[in-house]
Amino acid sequence: MAKVSLSLVDLYKEAFGMRPEAFKPNFPKTHGEVDGMRTGSGMGGSPYYEDGINGRVFMPVTISFEDDGQMAFGGAGSNSNAGQKPNKSWLLPNPMVSIESRKHIIDTALTERRGTVKEMINTSDYEIMIRGLIVGSTHDFPEDQVAMLRDAYEQNKPVSIASAVTDIFLLRPDRSGSDKVVIAEMRLPVIRGVKNVRPYELKLISDETFNLISIE
Repeated sequence: MAKVSLSLVDLYKEAFGMRPEAFKPNFPKTHGEVDGMRTGSGMGGSPYYEDGINGRVFMPVTISFEDDGQMAFGGAGSNSNAGQKPNKSWLLPNPMVSIESRKHIIDTALTERRGTVKEMINTSDYEIMIRGLIVGSTHDFPEDQVAMLRDAYEQNKPVSIASAVTDIFLLRPDRSGSDKVVIAEMRLPVIRGVKNVRPYELKLISDETFNLISIE
């Protein structure tokens, strides 16, 4: 049987135009460090390393949501699960995470003076972009993982995200420790000539709980 070797770095560059060295990390030892003594998790409790389908993953990302009881391809769920909504968790394959945010600022010009008075109104939501590669465990199209991507995207309600980097921005006292995000956009581009690899992009927006007080 012929053996096929794929480079995640090269495939990622073809799909997204950049070469992520995180797919082949080589961390030098720090002073006093011994094997097996690296920090295992972030301040929010999410792990720095986890075993995925294609090997060990650095900075893994897990999305959790309520299972609506449907099968992967839209069939009706089993009667034994009626009335139950267990959490479904998906360890995203080979993810790379970037985070953006903006501040809404009003600039007011001053008469006969240089500059402006800047009044900061608020900080916008965090926009989380996840780019990754779904790689099949065989040389066939990875239908099960693409179906899981679809299931996560089609949730018309907030989902939970767990990652050492997103925990820093989301699990904060002023956000009531909420890990909720809304999946706003999804892209599933193609790499020509490779049938068992499919790039994906997810754009998520942080979702914060507000308490509305009615004053009569």
